[in-house]
Amino acid sequence: MKYTNKYNIPNEIIRSLENDSYSSGGADLSATGLLQPPQIRILNRENSAQITTDVSDRIWILLGQSVHNILERANEGNTDNLTEQRMFADIDGYKISGQTDTIAIEDKIVKDYKVTSVWSVLSALKDGKPEWEAQLNIYAYLYRLNYKQDISALNIIAIMRDWNKSGLLRNKDYPKCAVEVIQIPLWTEEKQLDFIKERIKTHKTADLIFDLDGTTPECTEKERWAKPDTYAVMKKNRKSALRLLPTEEKAKQFMKDYKVSYTDLSIDFRKGVSTRCEGYCEVAQFCKQYNKENVNGGC
Repeated sequence: MKYTNKYNIPNEIIRSLENDSYSSGGADLSATGLLQPPQIRILNRENSAQITTDVSDRIWILLGQSVHNILERANEGNTDNLTEQRMFADIDGYKISGQTDTIAIEDKIVKDYKVTSVWSVLSALKDGKPEWEAQLNIYAYLYRLNYKQDISALNIIAIMRDWNKSGLLRNKDYPKCAVEVIQIPLWTEEKQLDFIKERIKTHKTADLIFDLDGTTPECTEKERWAKPDTYAVMKKNRKSALRLLPTEEKAKQFMKDYKVSYTDLSIDFRKGVSTRCEGYCEVAQFCKQYNKENVNGGC
């Protein structure tokens, strides 16, 4: 990966990012890789030397790494915890690996630390977070396979980088402090293995197609974090929309039903965007799907 430095961030921060020691331990797929869309994983693999990103876009990654390093040192010599241990499994011809932050051996709890946002925590508490759930269940399966011990619980330890006390005054559901322990559903061993096998099958198929003709499977709307097109009903002299609706017909019907002069209202079409593609995918520049959809009017 190559770094740019648009905002003249100090060189020691750049060196810290360049010295990232992450390794999958020679596995074909890490837990993170299993959960990635195949297209992103393959494009990362094939273009790793050409990927360019600005240092400013990776500051939160550096903060996360710092937190992990501090917590790892805090657990040194603690025989009750298994810390930063990479585990392996051979499944359906692929070598799989996963590295937990901490496993409390006596309590049989997998703990994973996330430096994240208040919004992510509130979303996880309300609706769950499928990627966190899948990641920790992969770890639980690997731990059982490697250490012949069951896991009884899965915890995300969320450290919120943007938490502040004033949020408590604005939102009754706001986290009470900057750290939140989130209970993650523990799947059965059968469900864990079925999920891993299904992800391996998806990636194996993608690898075979790429080896045959050099193409990659397009990311789904869900994988692109796609937001749909909307029609905003706007009122004269008001900045925000009165209502966002999925079709023009529904927007027109809302205008007819709204008890204000029809001439005061208008419809503003808002093109849906693929959030991941636009701001969170480091291989977008190499992605034919992204470039094609941009040419055709947006991803």
